[in-house]
Amino acid sequence: MRKLSLFITLLLLLLSPLHVKAQGIFNLNHSNLQSIEEVSDSQIEKLVSQMEENGLSLDEVLNIARTKGATQTQLRDLEARIKDFLEKKEEEQNEKQLLEGSNTIDAIIDSTLFSQKVNIDSLDIEKQPFGFQFFNTENLNFASNLNTPLSEDYIIGVGDNIHINVYGVSQRDYALQVGKNRAINIPNIGPVYIGGLSIAEAKKLIKTRLSSIYNGMQGNHPNTFVSINVVDISGINVNVIGEANRPGTYTLPATANVFNALYLAGGPGANGSFREIDIVRDGKTVATTDVYHYLINGDTRGNIQLRNNDVILIKPYLHRVFVEGAFKRQGIFEAKPGETVADVIRFAGGFTANAYNKQVSLTRNNSRTLSFKTITAEQYESTPILNGDQIESGKVVELYENRVSISGAVYRPGNYELTDGLTLKQLIENAEGLRDDAFVERAIITRKLDNLELKTISFSVKDILEGKENITLRKEDNVIISSIFDMREDRTVEIVGAVQSPGTFSYSENMTVQDLIFLAGGFKEKASISNIEIARRLNYDEAEEYSDNLIHTYTISVDRNLQLISEDKDMVLMPFDHVYVRNAPGLNQGQGSVTINGEVKYTGSYSISNKQERISDIIERAGGLTPEAYIQGISLQRREILSDAQYQSKVKIAEQDSTMNVKEITREEYKTVAINLKDIMSDKRSGTDLMLQDGDQIFVPAKMQTIAIKGAVLNEVSLTYDKKLSAYDYIRLSGGFANNAKKNKVYVVYPNGEAHATRCFIFRNSPKVVPGAEIIVPEKPQIDRTGQAQRWIGIGSGIAGIAASLAAIISITK
Repeated sequence: MRKLSLFITLLLLLLSPLHVKAQGIFNLNHSNLQSIEEVSDSQIEKLVSQMEENGLSLDEVLNIARTKGATQTQLRDLEARIKDFLEKKEEEQNEKQLLEGSNTIDAIIDSTLFSQKVNIDSLDIEKQPFGFQFFNTENLNFASNLNTPLSEDYIIGVGDNIHINVYGVSQRDYALQVGKNRAINIPNIGPVYIGGLSIAEAKKLIKTRLSSIYNGMQGNHPNTFVSINVVDISGINVNVIGEANRPGTYTLPATANVFNALYLAGGPGANGSFREIDIVRDGKTVATTDVYHYLINGDTRGNIQLRNNDVILIKPYLHRVFVEGAFKRQGIFEAKPGETVADVIRFAGGFTANAYNKQVSLTRNNSRTLSFKTITAEQYESTPILNGDQIESGKVVELYENRVSISGAVYRPGNYELTDGLTLKQLIENAEGLRDDAFVERAIITRKLDNLELKTISFSVKDILEGKENITLRKEDNVIISSIFDMREDRTVEIVGAVQSPGTFSYSENMTVQDLIFLAGGFKEKASISNIEIARRLNYDEAEEYSDNLIHTYTISVDRNLQLISEDKDMVLMPFDHVYVRNAPGLNQGQGSVTINGEVKYTGSYSISNKQERISDIIERAGGLTPEAYIQGISLQRREILSDAQYQSKVKIAEQDSTMNVKEITREEYKTVAINLKDIMSDKRSGTDLMLQDGDQIFVPAKMQTIAIKGAVLNEVSLTYDKKLSAYDYIRLSGGFANNAKKNKVYVVYPNGEAHATRCFIFRNSPKVVPGAEIIVPEKPQIDRTGQAQRWIGIGSGIAGIAASLAAIISITK
């Protein structure tokens, strides 16, 4: 009860965030408690939790306890208990964070603390020495691997964090950091100097020191054990100097190796060596890295782990060799003193499959001149390399010692081995013999002579097979046996017209017209089967004699089941015949339609029923005119399809006229045809009652009440129709003529498309005006008066010149 009394009292204090309220509820009965040590750890934990939730500091809690009568001893003990709890809590949190990591760097290292790869200026990789691309391409990355486990050889440095876990009978965790004095401070043991030791050496030393306070670790049967790990390491600074692409100081993880640093610095530069890179540590060269050993042999012995303040010295190159030709790798390679042509060939990956590897060409710089050497395969190992050497390998010449070939009408054309005494007949047999289409009268052998000229040898294939003749073959002989189809023009027949798939087809013996129509998919519905025409070229004998005849023509009939009429059954096609299937006469024009809109009872499209159908017919089929129809305004738009010549002519005109747009020119145009429906309906079938054509468009407008005045007037306007007014009356109502008006050429365009102009004999007679008409006043053409003046000046000058000449002549004659 005494422990609980003190805990509850303190808890009530901390439940109030305000000091005033805390004073009202704090009632410490210190006489009920002998010592603060009697309070349990869980009670202290709850007490601290309430402190943190209410934002009270330890000093505030102690001051309030002091005002309520707590003794100095009780206050000191309470302060110590709370501080001890807070320290243990912080230590546990740190250890938990460390334990959530691992013995690899990725869980405990922020990669942003280390140097990043420098950007190398854009360079042509192919022009750089071999090895450059391995440090400067995206495909190969020598960036430091932050997931690399620490090896037992890792040297512990200042700032590294050590996690010690004691387990077994005794249990304890330590999270310690190596201080500037290179030691960790283990509670109850003191400093242990592990800085500069490897992980293996540090573990041994720490375990020895821990054994002094954990007896269970000693003896042959220990019951207490220890696990020691480096869980957080500091970075190292490495200086890359000499002929590097980007020399400088780089910060890397302590696990970094030489290639990691070279990668960050962009590797050796334009004059840097890939073969001799020194690692200097404490003023001494501890290793020399040869990048080629890794790139060519996969040897990583020179790629050692770096330490803080290591210096990587990239020396200038000594020998560079230019390799080209039939090698697997081409480019610039670096050679050490004493290395030979054989070493360079190995660096280049060896010869390609088509290389002539018996020798290479070597071009050498002798300071003043160049020398050329041929290095044979026996000399590869003994020929040293000098700076600036150029090595080139050629390709094998495609010259066969024992090859012959056969092509054409045999079953297995191709190359064959030339055996001793191989004959032409044996070669044909080796090629599985002749095809059925072989041309046996003549074939040839193309033979390469000793001076490399070609010679043609002709022979009869039939005589060779019958044993009447035989030819012994030589290397590189090429035998050509043609097919009968190769010896003549491709034989075809053509069909055009009213069939499903007109076109050109291969000719075959005994082919008939119905066979060709079958191949073309049969007749179309509109085909005429009684007038099929065949056009046939002249035969050889006829073509030898000049005549007016160009072809022979034949006309035959075929029923729709592709049976020839009896008298035409023996008609067989010949190569290059042309067959024409024409349309039946009654289907030549096809179906047409016209459109009628406006003031008729039934507007829309109508099929043209016969060739003689006229405008009056279509109006009657449309139900006739409505009462609102304006007869004088009926118009007809007729479609006109331009021929190729007309279309091309318009396109050329448009191309030369900047005011015209070529894209707007189409092959189809609509033109207005003026019609007088009153005359048509009064005298049907007359000349004015036009016959309909496919695409005609008839428009019957409603009654109109206005007229329009346009052109060279002062005010273009539409006015109400008045039958008493003439065209000139309407012009006056629009403001009169403009200054540039051509008054005697006024014309009226009527709603049906007709136009009448002013007539002048003795008196000017203007056209009649009807509702819906347009009165057009044209403009006078503009006259270039400046040009006229210049012409008159020229004429005057010419006359003056002539007068002066005449005067001179007269004076001479006098």
